[in-house]
Amino acid sequence: VISSNASMPSCTLPRSRRNDAVGKIRLRARARVRSQRAPRLTKPFIAALMRWFHDHLGISYHQMSLGEAATMMPVIAGSYSMLHPEGKKVTVEAALEGKSGKFYGGWGFYFARKYLAENLDPGAADDPMAGFAESVAGTYIPPGEVRDKLMVYDLNQISDDLTKGRSVPVPGGLNYRDIALHKVIVGGDPDDAEDRKKYPGCILINVPKFKVHAIALFTNIIKNLGIGLYPMQHAAKGHQKWDYSVPQGQIPAMKGGIPHGVWVADVDPDTGLPKRDASGEYIVRKTGGITATMIDIVKAVANQDIFMVHVVDGIEAINIDHTGMGQGIRTREGLVVAGLDPVAADLLCARYMFSNVPLGQAQKTKLDDGTGGFFPQAVPVPKRDGNNIVNEMGYDCPLARDICFEKAEARGLGERKYQVHGHDVVSDLPIVSLMGHLGTVREGQFSDLITETLFFDGQKFAWDMQKTAFGYLEALDELTGSSHKEAFLESFDEDKDGIITYEEFGKKGIWETYLHSSGRVVSQMDSDPLAYLRSGFFTSFILKHSDPSMNAESHDVFSDFALGIKTMAAFRMSQMELEMPDTFVEGLVWGKGKWPSLETAGSFQMGMAIFGAGFPFSPEGPGLYSTALYYADLTQNGGKYAGEYRSAPNPMGVENYISDLSSGQTEPLDFTLFVPAGFDTLADNAIPNIEVTADPAKILTASFEQGKEIWP
Repeated sequence: VISSNASMPSCTLPRSRRNDAVGKIRLRARARVRSQRAPRLTKPFIAALMRWFHDHLGISYHQMSLGEAATMMPVIAGSYSMLHPEGKKVTVEAALEGKSGKFYGGWGFYFARKYLAENLDPGAADDPMAGFAESVAGTYIPPGEVRDKLMVYDLNQISDDLTKGRSVPVPGGLNYRDIALHKVIVGGDPDDAEDRKKYPGCILINVPKFKVHAIALFTNIIKNLGIGLYPMQHAAKGHQKWDYSVPQGQIPAMKGGIPHGVWVADVDPDTGLPKRDASGEYIVRKTGGITATMIDIVKAVANQDIFMVHVVDGIEAINIDHTGMGQGIRTREGLVVAGLDPVAADLLCARYMFSNVPLGQAQKTKLDDGTGGFFPQAVPVPKRDGNNIVNEMGYDCPLARDICFEKAEARGLGERKYQVHGHDVVSDLPIVSLMGHLGTVREGQFSDLITETLFFDGQKFAWDMQKTAFGYLEALDELTGSSHKEAFLESFDEDKDGIITYEEFGKKGIWETYLHSSGRVVSQMDSDPLAYLRSGFFTSFILKHSDPSMNAESHDVFSDFALGIKTMAAFRMSQMELEMPDTFVEGLVWGKGKWPSLETAGSFQMGMAIFGAGFPFSPEGPGLYSTALYYADLTQNGGKYAGEYRSAPNPMGVENYISDLSSGQTEPLDFTLFVPAGFDTLADNAIPNIEVTADPAKILTASFEQGKEIWP
């Protein structure tokens, strides 16, 4: 439990229960239990939390509801409708339930309901299964009219019935002066008694998943509300003219209408690319960035006198990729944090995630985290060693480069000072905080509770792991006479202080371009059963527009950011359990702790994008080649190699196709993937359906059935 001196809005729980609601929630921590592949625990966590409120506070399940506004839910519901064995429409609510007739797929709240129902006391008057039928049917009941049901609400959807939402002011708003929000959250019009009766407001239990993130410092309390509450389907100016999401005129797929970067691009909706002025410069406008976007909406909700409780599911955390897919790693942290102050609780969680150093050692580093605390992260720091680049250990502090907590406190969301009260169920000892650090106490002695995981997001490696990335670039510049670090700073260091903060992502509008272009592809999944393969080809769009020689319009919108991505590729190569000579720098060896040249890292990154994790030895999925192959197989060959489960292709499918083709057991599929020079062979073996080209219009595209269809 996190407590601070911040003033709290009035609580709408019955007065006799207010002390229980605050006092009996406890923090639980299981330390030092780790796994690379842990099961997803969100549904059981939600079920356990709801049961706690039910059993300990006597709150009926019929007084509870589940609300969700996840980014891709409208598209996912559409894609499930195409897969439904009975041809039925899967509503967004049914996708959240995870069951619609004989179809299973989605978040899985249905199974949480079953758990709650099976653990009711005999003679209980409430039924947690009541409300499931409404989810499947898409029957909407305002919360004030619910009598005997546990409802699921699609908080994204306001456009189908404008009475579901209302615009609320944002005190001191930077990116927004007012925001349209679902009335399930903020309540009805205060001046309309009938509307207020239908929508009385809520006690908002915010349950974020503990994750890294590609844009913000991390995903937790403030971000879960600060992005999650923006409704995807709100159109103040007419049908499908979405205010907060993209693409326009279609089912929205990304919340790309809200500012994510400080410099926001004017994106062409037809191409997904930023517009340029007469001189060729990208047209951008300056905003408060994602920090202001998040704080604006949390402030707007708090201003409606909505009492909030924040409960963090940190039982397992998501590292490397916040989606939990691809390179994402789930690590068992065993942490649950509850608090009423979003700033205090979020800061505690950030300090836990980005500091793997005990208090005594942390104090010796003298690295202030920007809030007066010492929370360094022990990281590898590359240095030159003769003709090689090797690691030594050093310290970094990602928190010192983030201003979210400072800005949130300044705007009255809470305080950065906190105390922790809790219990460690492993050692059966009290959990306390000392100078902000988590720990247990035995006989008056403080013992740290810290993570053993090195947390960072792969897409913003050079931001999260800046000491590592800069050390690598400095060593490389010293070894080769290059000026890579200077170039990186020139692109992103706006205040010229030698540090790249989380507000500094350049002036090309990369995040809005990314969200618009990916949204255009993902949106097709609502109506095209194979659009998930096209969305897997999105890597091509990023790579092509990172190099003006690889696209016909000479765009370089991602070129600066690509330098940071290459440092991540170099880091991964340095961790490999093999040693190989560098392709571009004579005498340089990479692997087993040694770093490659940036050119080799870029080549490796390109190879991985094309051929997947098997590069440089053999093609595997996921990659551009496997994606194109499976699409051709499914459209021309009945899915012989893709396998029965189309969204999870046969991992041996690529190898089987190449083997059958070489032995004459099958005919070539009609597709061609166009690649840069040097990427037509692997381990000296020619790869079928590959053609080398330098044509910027063709490179990293795929052609199917003699050019009848071109990707992307």
